[in-house]
Amino acid sequence: MEEDELEMHLMTIKDENLKLTLQFGIGMHHAGLSTSERGVVEQLFTDKKIQVLVATSTLAWGINMPAHLVIVKGTEYFDGKLCKYVDYPVTDVLQMMGRAGRPQYDNSAVAVIYVQDNKKQFYKKFLYEPFPVESSMLPVLANHVNAEINSGTISTKQGIMEYISGTYFYRRLFANPNFYGLENPSEEALITFLTNVVDQVMADLVESKCIIIDEEENSIMASPFGRLASIYYLKHETIRYL
Repeated sequence: MEEDELEMHLMTIKDENLKLTLQFGIGMHHAGLSTSERGVVEQLFTDKKIQVLVATSTLAWGINMPAHLVIVKGTEYFDGKLCKYVDYPVTDVLQMMGRAGRPQYDNSAVAVIYVQDNKKQFYKKFLYEPFPVESSMLPVLANHVNAEINSGTISTKQGIMEYISGTYFYRRLFANPNFYGLENPSEEALITFLTNVVDQVMADLVESKCIIIDEEENSIMASPFGRLASIYYLKHETIRYL
């Protein structure tokens, strides 16, 4: 990039760190920059006026900025809500890697992932073997159960267990228990895990006043609130605010 062109761009940038790195052909892209500053960096990188771009993971979504080489420096981020480091979803890592090489720009490309030693085998398998589709049902299971109770399909605790046994989640739990937080894959541990899942679903729906449990009859009935959630496709947690 010509010196005059560089000076023109630097005049529009207020972030001192970005000003400094751009002089060495290195751009930065993160939420701390203004929209105009991010726009300048994106344009310079797209036009190949800068060769290196250091960015946060959010760049992987929604912005078309392909590169020949992508380096993913670590596969964890700090979750302020949980107060600990957690893994990026595999879909996010795929999106980051996907920035390396596009058919209309490159014939080949390189993606490098820096990862902790104890996770190397997982990512090797993830990169070189077909990756199975896992179930996303567990976080929303209570909503599905509430709908089934309202339709009359489920009326007992055993009915919830039978409903789960017919789902894709149930199949994947046996095939890949670690993914769902089950470290011990023994049959006894699986039964205990599923029992705890059912108990938690019932407790959540009771707290949301969506179901009524008749201990004497060993039955589960829908409440008016539960019917409301089912009819209008509301999450059971939403009912708590009514």
